[in-house]
Amino acid sequence: MALRIGKIFDPTIVMYLIIRDGMIKKYVDLLKVRPTEKFHEMVHEQVLAYAVEGKEPPPEIATAIMNIADDVMAGRDAVMRAGDYIALVSYGRSKRMI
Repeated sequence: MALRIGKIFDPTIVMYLIIRDGMIKKYVDLLKVRPTEKFHEMVHEQVLAYAVEGKEPPPEIATAIMNIADDVMAGRDAVMRAGDYIALVSYGRSKRMI
């Protein structure tokens, strides 16, 4: 199986970005964030570590990393679901990458 290496996902493509009115107040700041290159490198490294080496990602972003890896390993363009995006951006903020 060939794993496409390079840019793992296009951060401008966020699929299923449906956030209910009651939740928007909680996540509005996260949706305005511009992820940094350091953040993108972290996601890239986590996806490769999971897909190639079988290393478990941090629990806070495990589902997001597995979803991206699943797309990449299937040869699809990786898409970001709203919950995955929120988890990754929250994690990036907590690690001062954003």
